[in-house]
Amino acid sequence: MDKPMEDAIRFISGELKSDPKANKSKLIEEAAQKFDLDPKQTDFLVNMFILGK
Repeated sequence: MDKPMEDAIRFISGELKSDPKANKSKLIEEAAQKFDLDPKQTDFLVNMFILGK
């Protein structure tokens, strides 16, 4: 896994730890922009955090 994806996962996980009720879709969108992720990477985050795959 590359550094931007690792950073995005850490970012989202940290935000959810501080606020478990945070909007996961918005966090993924924010991480995608912040870490310049491509659509495939963003889909991976959706699968991981929203769909639980």
